[in-house]
Amino acid sequence: MPPRHDEAPELAPPNFPEVHLPPSGPEAVYVPLHAQATPVKLEESTNPSTINAAYAAPFENSSSSPYTYDLQSAYGAVPPTEQGKAHKRILGCSILVFTLSVIIAILSAAVIGLAAGTGVEANRANDAEARLASMTSSPTTVTVTAPTSTSSGFSNIDKGCSTNSASVTGSTYTSQFFDRPAFKIYCNSDAPNNPLSSLFVGDFDDCIDACASYSFYIPSDFSNNATSNNATCAGVSFIPAWTNRTFAVEGNAPGNCYLKPGPQNETALNNPNIGSAVHAAILDTSS
Repeated sequence: MPPRHDEAPELAPPNFPEVHLPPSGPEAVYVPLHAQATPVKLEESTNPSTINAAYAAPFENSSSSPYTYDLQSAYGAVPPTEQGKAHKRILGCSILVFTLSVIIAILSAAVIGLAAGTGVEANRANDAEARLASMTSSPTTVTVTAPTSTSSGFSNIDKGCSTNSASVTGSTYTSQFFDRPAFKIYCNSDAPNNPLSSLFVGDFDDCIDACASYSFYIPSDFSNNATSNNATCAGVSFIPAWTNRTFAVEGNAPGNCYLKPGPQNETALNNPNIGSAVHAAILDTSS
């Protein structure tokens, strides 16, 4: 009998393994820029858990959100990778510009101060030259008139002989030094004898004190001449007009006070005739 097709042995239902096609490429995972991690090459590892751990590490180790950089960049924040490159500024200017501005300001102040000081000194120099020119163009002539013996200007240096000679004559002056010797005053009189010494003094009293000093020191300093008439000053002649050095030079006078040796007495006095008043004082030996 011919074979029939339905009598052939039945085939078992197919039980082939399922075929899964590999993905066309590795799955992309977003990694933040600030996360520092060593990438893992997919072709070097066949363990899916290793790949997932490599991409998940930046998110697990980062303390901030993976979107932190995007939010900060949107509001003008400096990206984390550029923070070290930001330039320092002072008052809105770079350090170089600020330094140059300070130097220029200091130099400007110095130039202004120098110009002001130079102007002041120039004005002073101009004023001095103007004054000098005015003085040289119109010299001033000064006339000096010697005071006379009757001038009241001498009353404070001649014990009043120039204003009231009558009452002053015969009065006594006692020195406060050199054993306190006493002298009698004679206005408008000149003590005789050549002078022992001449000197410039301030007033009549100083002239008499100089005479007392001479008698005090000379005998002790020159003991060999202690008994000599020249060792003692017995009187003085005082010319008040020659207290002024100009008048003394004009009269060729070496001083306004002349110390005279003894003997001295009232009857030996003479009237001066030198063109200026002369007043005398002689040692009072009666005391």
